Amino acid sequence: MGKTAAFIGAALLFLIGLCLLGYGALLLIGSTAQSGSSNWLTFGIGFVCLSLLFFAGGGGLVWMGMRGQKTEVVQQVTMKVDLPGETKVSQMKCQSCGGPITSNDIKIMAGAPVVTCPYCQATYQLTEEPKW
Repeated sequence: MGKTAAFIGAALLFLIGLCLLGYGALLLIGSTAQSGSSNWLTFGIGFVCLSLLFFAGGGGLVWMGMRGQKTEVVQQVTMKVDLPGETKVSQMKCQSCGGPITSNDIKIMAGAPVVTCPYCQATYQLTEEPKW
């Protein structure tokens, strides 16, 4: 049951419980009047007890809605690079210091390859040169 449904159900149970409590109180007060009946006392106590059950049910629904269930989704993304045609792999060098860059120094951030030099800590985005 979702949080919204739990709170709507609790509100309905509280409203019904409030109505039953009010009607039970009227019967209890009416049973003490001169024109009242002793049966009203029994019904009044019954309605008050029933209203307490409705209040407890509403409180239970509020508790269920408040505790909620948090779900954590962990996703692992593996990107495969399909190189077009004949691609020659050459050794890459840092643009700042000229140190050699390995595949461990390249990370994908926001969909773009980013290089961090292990020697000078320079960070820059790899760009592909046009083939023509």
